[in-house]
Amino acid sequence: MELGGHAPVIICDDVDPARVARLLVAGKFRNAGQVCISPSRFYVQDGVYDAFCEAFVDGAKALIVGDGSRADVTMGPLANDRRLGAMEAFVEDARERGGKVRTGGARGANGGYFFDPTVVTDLADDARLLIDEPFGPVAPIARFGRLEEALARANSLPVGLAAYGFTNSNGRAMTIGNELKAGMVGLNTLAVSTPETPFGGVGESGHGQEGGLEGLAAYLDVKFIAHAAEA
Repeated sequence: MELGGHAPVIICDDVDPARVARLLVAGKFRNAGQVCISPSRFYVQDGVYDAFCEAFVDGAKALIVGDGSRADVTMGPLANDRRLGAMEAFVEDARERGGKVRTGGARGANGGYFFDPTVVTDLADDARLLIDEPFGPVAPIARFGRLEEALARANSLPVGLAAYGFTNSNGRAMTIGNELKAGMVGLNTLAVSTPETPFGGVGESGHGQEGGLEGLAAYLDVKFIAHAAEA
C-alpha cells in the first residue's frame, strides 16, 4: 500500500556540484515531477550551495517543455488542470515566505497542462514546498551546515518512501544510509526501484513492500509447527 512521499536529497560539500546537479535535474523533472520517488526537496551543504544552485537552475532552464511525442521535448505536461493550480499555490506560498524563484514559477506559455520547470531557493523550513509533496516540476533548494542538521530536517516529515544522499566520503555515506528514515535510500544514485529489490516506504508512506523476495510475502501462507519429542 504505497502512499507517496516527499523524497529528501542531501548533497554534501565533497561532491562535484555541477555533475550532481545534472543528474538531479534529470531525476526531478522526469515525468514533470509526477513520480512518487522523485527527488523533491534538496538540502545542499554550504560549501557547494551556490555552485549547485547555479548548475541546477541552468539545467532547469535548458529543459524543453511541450508535446512528449516530439523528439526535442524533454518535459511534458501535468496530469490535469488541478495540478497547475497546486503548483501556483506552492510558488505563491514560497514567495510569501521569502523564497526566491530562480526560474519558472508560472504556467507554460503554450497553454495546456504545462507548468514551467521551477526552482525556488532561500526557503524557510515552514514553506509548503518543504512540507508537502509537490508532485510536479517545482524544486525547493535549502542550504545546511552540518550533516546532522540536514538529517534532522530530512527526517522531520511523517512520510518516508525514498531518500537520497550524495557524497564521496564512505563514512558520510554510511551515516546517511543508516540515518535517513525511508524505505529506499539511494547513495550517489537515483536508481532505487528495480524488479528484484523491495519497493515501499515507512511511516505514512504506506505499509508492506512490492518487488524482491519481500514482495512475495503477501502471497504466502506462513505456518509455524511446534512438535515436542514425546506425547
